[in-house]
Amino acid sequence: MVQSEPFLKLKPAFKDYLWGGTKLKTLYGVKQDIVAEAWVLSVHPDGQSMVAEGPHQGMTLAAYLTQTAGRPDLPVLVKLIDAKQNLSVQVHPNDDYARVHEHDNGKSEMWYILEADRDAYLYVGFNRAVTREEVKRRVADGTIEEVLHKLPTHPGDAVFIPAGTVHAIGAGNLILEIQQSSNATYRLYDYLRRDAKGNLRQLHLDKALDVLNYQPYRAAGNADGNRLAQCRYFSVYAHDIHGSETLPLPDGSFASVVCVAGEGTLTRDGASTALRRGDCVYLPAGGGLPVIQGALRVVVIYAAG
Repeated sequence: MVQSEPFLKLKPAFKDYLWGGTKLKTLYGVKQDIVAEAWVLSVHPDGQSMVAEGPHQGMTLAAYLTQTAGRPDLPVLVKLIDAKQNLSVQVHPNDDYARVHEHDNGKSEMWYILEADRDAYLYVGFNRAVTREEVKRRVADGTIEEVLHKLPTHPGDAVFIPAGTVHAIGAGNLILEIQQSSNATYRLYDYLRRDAKGNLRQLHLDKALDVLNYQPYRAAGNADGNRLAQCRYFSVYAHDIHGSETLPLPDGSFASVVCVAGEGTLTRDGASTALRRGDCVYLPAGGGLPVIQGALRVVVIYAAG
């Protein structure tokens, strides 16, 4: 068993999809031209973060956790998402359905809006009660957007999306996404787009219809002060720091700190690292409280594990 470090700065796993853009390069220093997603905290086999510096540099986070904690799993996955084009209209299953049909976790998630172009929006839930039959018909005739709840976006907005909620990220949004550690996604509608080979992108209509919540969207209302979201899987807080702030670390919880604006330093148990926009640091449970200094905004994710 390897002794745990006070923290790990992480290098993301990158994903390029047809809707990705260049904002992660220009605003966050990602060294790739077109990037749709950067998985900044992930042990999921579909895209694993790596240790960026220190004695374990180059090791996957999953391998590090196996050596230090005896198990490679974390309950959350954190992403930066750059939507140059609309993402598909989709839905995620809950734990019970996903474990039977996908051998994966379900996926509840939240979005924290970092940048939003003028007229940018999200689709979250339905704008009225619908039926399975109506949704199926509207997917076929291309009118599904007429019954989706459209939510204009602005920097600093936070939106919680429980499993079963239909949703889509509209073009022009740069988002920090905190989700269950899962890659279970059912594409319901995709604007008749084609992939690089000219084929219509695959839909997962039957599974999507199985898991959809057909009732009208109701905001979760779990934001409070600097708390952006809270559910059984994670708690998310935003901190604007001008000077120095000591972050809490609840008993039994690890933390992930993502710098979304400005720069500074993070210090814990005598070790320090620089924080710049786009950086993600993993802090294992136990040990001293982390101190952040500088002029920056950080998003802190807590979860047991």
